[in-house]
Amino acid sequence: MRVAGFDFERICDLEPLRDANGFLRSFMPQDRYKNSRNLPLNKYGSGPFCKFQIPSSRRDSGVYLLTEGDEVRYVGECKNLGSRFNMGYGNISPKNCFRGGQETNCRLNSLIYEAARRADRVTLWFLRNNDHKSIEKALRRALNPPWNRV
Repeated sequence: MRVAGFDFERICDLEPLRDANGFLRSFMPQDRYKNSRNLPLNKYGSGPFCKFQIPSSRRDSGVYLLTEGDEVRYVGECKNLGSRFNMGYGNISPKNCFRGGQETNCRLNSLIYEAARRADRVTLWFLRNNDHKSIEKALRRALNPPWNRV
């Protein structure tokens, strides 16, 4: 897919886990956190969340896009694509649901969960590149994707 002069490779559709009957599974990891400091949930920590994985062999740095249907919804950058998705967005840790945790992981997972509930296809695209921070910034400015925060 060509976006703003860059050629992105299709990695995969994000396929959240489903039960034996095909129903989307939901997860509430915050219930497993021993919240000894009585931290409040972060703005996006209430869930529900889904679980999904991408091919674990993808350890490249670069810029990624999430599309819903044919529309770019999110632009991000990473040093390791597999880690970003498999240990970040695709598997919400209990601690990340609370203040001081990874709000972005919770927010994006929730958006992907809601898209899956609507039976909308979310696809991951990738541009391998070592200049990922400046490319991400330029793409966010050019596209103003709705899932990115300003």
